[in-house]
Amino acid sequence: MKGFEPFSFLFMADCQLGCYAAFSGLTETDVAEYADKGMAVRVAPQTEGFSWDASQLERAVAAANRLSPDFVVMGGDMVDDPRDDSQYAALSDIVSELEGPSTMHWVPGNHDVAFDTVAPTEDSLLLYRRRFGPDTYAFDHKGAVFVVVNTVVWDHPDRVPGAWSTQLMSLEQELDAARRRGATHLIVMGHHPLFTALPGEFDSYWNIPGERRHVIIDLFRTYGVETMFAGHWHRNGGGMAGDLEVVASGPVGYPLGADPSGFRIVDVTAGGVSHRYVALDEF
Repeated sequence: MKGFEPFSFLFMADCQLGCYAAFSGLTETDVAEYADKGMAVRVAPQTEGFSWDASQLERAVAAANRLSPDFVVMGGDMVDDPRDDSQYAALSDIVSELEGPSTMHWVPGNHDVAFDTVAPTEDSLLLYRRRFGPDTYAFDHKGAVFVVVNTVVWDHPDRVPGAWSTQLMSLEQELDAARRRGATHLIVMGHHPLFTALPGEFDSYWNIPGERRHVIIDLFRTYGVETMFAGHWHRNGGGMAGDLEVVASGPVGYPLGADPSGFRIVDVTAGGVSHRYVALDEF
């Protein structure tokens, strides 16, 4: 592998065109019920379409053009309804406005790769791959190696028999190959965070089930994965599992917590990986 050069990239997540409309028309009672589930939604008039979400993504793309990172990662939930071709078409049009050296790397989210937005099937995986390309892959950049994973399969593998074991084997092969190539940094990007705060936390909609979570954590630590970036939680979170950092990053689109819409600026230097979350309003 060539010698390492410092660089920066942007990690975005959950632009989710159509999400705002899905949460519109709520009553105060609805908002209270969501609050009991740990989701900070708000009362808003009934809305159709995805103009609000699209405007947020347009702002994020404009910010990326100002910052001119080496590349941008969209960490899943690009659309709200995977069957809605208009959402995907609008997404593609907006992202095509990225300028300069920046390219977009896609990460599969549950709203992209599962027709019921929870559990993928062979057909839903095929549709995702036709639109976005492979749902798992790796790429090298200036001496670092990035591995993109499909956490939707990790979360709900029941409708795609054999997919979990196949992905686990492929992931180990990618990590081993990266280590053999002498990667300066090994970074993983997925949609679901392995955990939102603690490696031993209870299973929830927002994390990977413990039986598979700890298998992945052990694998990452064995091969020296430094950081895993994820979205899904629609707020900022994460934590440490030994020397592995798991980062849950807030949304470009609709927030479900106190953090505003935004994205994460990631700086990769010889000394390590550092990052900071910035609100869209800063731009």
